[in-house]
Amino acid sequence: MSTTDLLARDLTTRRSFMKTAIAAGAFAGSLASPRLATSAAPSDEINVGLIGVGIRGYALHDGINKSAHARLGGISDISDHYIDRIKPRLKDPKTQIHRDYHALLDDKSIDAIVIAAPDHWHAQMTLDALDAGKDVYVEKPMTYSCDEAVRVRDKARKSGRVIQVGYQRRTLAHFHKAREIVQSGILGDIHQIQLWSSRNRSTAPWRAYNTYSTPGLPEKSGPEYVDWKRFQANRPARPYDPRRFFHWQCYQEYSTGIFGILMSHPLDAANLVMGLDIPATCSATGGIYHYDDGRTVPDTCNALFNYPSRNLTISFVGSSTNAFLDREAQYRGTLGTMELGPNWLRLYAEEKNALFDQYVAADKASDFKDLRAQPIHKEPTNYRWSTIEHLDDFFENVKSRGQCKAPVEECFKATVALTMAIESYKTRRTVNWDAQKQRIGT
Repeated sequence: MSTTDLLARDLTTRRSFMKTAIAAGAFAGSLASPRLATSAAPSDEINVGLIGVGIRGYALHDGINKSAHARLGGISDISDHYIDRIKPRLKDPKTQIHRDYHALLDDKSIDAIVIAAPDHWHAQMTLDALDAGKDVYVEKPMTYSCDEAVRVRDKARKSGRVIQVGYQRRTLAHFHKAREIVQSGILGDIHQIQLWSSRNRSTAPWRAYNTYSTPGLPEKSGPEYVDWKRFQANRPARPYDPRRFFHWQCYQEYSTGIFGILMSHPLDAANLVMGLDIPATCSATGGIYHYDDGRTVPDTCNALFNYPSRNLTISFVGSSTNAFLDREAQYRGTLGTMELGPNWLRLYAEEKNALFDQYVAADKASDFKDLRAQPIHKEPTNYRWSTIEHLDDFFENVKSRGQCKAPVEECFKATVALTMAIESYKTRRTVNWDAQKQRIGT
């Protein structure tokens, strides 16, 4: 029997197994299928409160404005600069503006809260919003720490509220197509996934305001223009520092850094595509090798996650100084490789095997001279700004009382994994996940 015949037979066997597994619900946990709750009939438009209108909050505000499902009922921010910047863009100039986010939670007319505050406030704001009976959209990472992730997950289970975490790739159709491809078995056995975040910008990473390419500080950056006490409330007291406020992503006290802000996107996507749980172990390393500007999060880092029950490792390369590799994710199977990113899905065959034959017509086979450089298939992607897609998924499920595509139970896994990477980086030790105690160990 030829190699191609053997691979074809293996592929057929694999497909049969995967169909049985899927039917048995082996992968159901990573799909956000609708789960209706008992609630009032959906309204035409929901009233939304937005916490934080900095760089990311500004973009989310645009997404709310462009949605047919929601209207902005109020905002909260602690910076005069960011409040001044958002005012001209408010559809209703009478929109309530608050310094204290609790005022939004106390407003009975607000149905849902969108949280775009710094990482160290995500958990507390989410918990407070749930206590106030609000539905919640919280930007990624879901929480700053593992302990907070456990608290938010447990509260979410009891709350009955609709919650969406800001992992927008789960809303894009081609990521679900990638899941189908993997589960069909056509890539063979996948033992390695490589993830990247490769950037090299003219502006030092996260030393910016307004946009990620607006360096420095705004005119209104003095202590009289910022409620520093409120920003620092859940951290040890320190004198006001405008760089810590406007460039908070550079500092460990407030930020999850590359691991949480960048790596967790493709890692969460891998959880969706592969149907993964929390990794058993993580080893991470790196440092501040180039941008020695007072930051305390690394500008260069690597992480290695191990999933022994799945015979799988996931490795991550985070670079702020080189953008050569922009693939984001490679899923490496015994029959072929899938490259997956925000607006691309490409398949490569290891050789002219059963995978190759499935996608390449016989009369076109001779056109493929270099299988490492020539994809045998490019999945069409219908890429609309994913922020709008993700917000709309949240708003629609708030109205229908369904389950969003990035629910807490799924995003908990990526949150624990990224905090494992941070802990390993800090301690320079391999860490593990203790599922029984629900905590990170060494």
